[in-house]
Amino acid sequence: MAQLRHARLGALELASAGGSGHRFDKHSHDEFVISANLRGDEQIWLDGRTFAAGPGAITTYNPGQIQGGGVAEDRPWHFVSLYVTAEQLTQTLGLGALEFARPLRHLPRLAEALAAAVETGLHADPFLRERGEERLIRLLGEVARTADVRLPSCAASGRGPVVRLQEWLAAHLQEAPSLDDMAAHLGLSKFHLLRSFQQQTGLTPRQWAMQLRTCRAQALLRAGRPATETAHALGFADQSHLNRHFRAAYGLSPGRFQRALRG
Repeated sequence: MAQLRHARLGALELASAGGSGHRFDKHSHDEFVISANLRGDEQIWLDGRTFAAGPGAITTYNPGQIQGGGVAEDRPWHFVSLYVTAEQLTQTLGLGALEFARPLRHLPRLAEALAAAVETGLHADPFLRERGEERLIRLLGEVARTADVRLPSCAASGRGPVVRLQEWLAAHLQEAPSLDDMAAHLGLSKFHLLRSFQQQTGLTPRQWAMQLRTCRAQALLRAGRPATETAHALGFADQSHLNRHFRAAYGLSPGRFQRALRG
């Protein structure tokens, strides 16, 4: 396999692999494995069964299942995979238990969405990695639904938890709380938290916090605060991250914004 990228993102391990054909010996994982095949015709052996997974296939393996297979030599192949423990997956989705009954489903749009989210999660930019984590957690819920798993409803929680989280995020902008911190603060699963927040605000919690950071950055810059101090005060990784998000929100850099104020 010509290229393999691998990283940990919160409770998830991510992998993106591409190149020419490759075969894996029979093996097992302690975690759930969820893969999306983007290119190539994979032949899979799973607990004594064999089947084919072409482009657009989503494959799901329960912990401990014996698997093997791959793509023929010199044939192109590109896939992404997520690895997550049973405890982490059930906690993330707010379930007591979970087992995938069907290992293969042809879902091209979901496969592409998973691949895009994994690529974002592997990015060097920490803010983009956070966006990737949020997207992957929502997509894990979609994967579970395609396997006929019934997820907990968030209708009964109302607006209260979202308001409490907004207040908490506003008070902790410099700290940039993790999704685990947010979920623990509200007593919700991460999937339930993200779904409720996006339904009511149209943004993820981190997107909402970022727009509040840029709004407060504008106020500090207007008051004459240097951009470097503003970035530090509001939890940006550095001034370049402030520049990027400020320009995306307001169409100009912090420096140009302050020069325009001075006339």
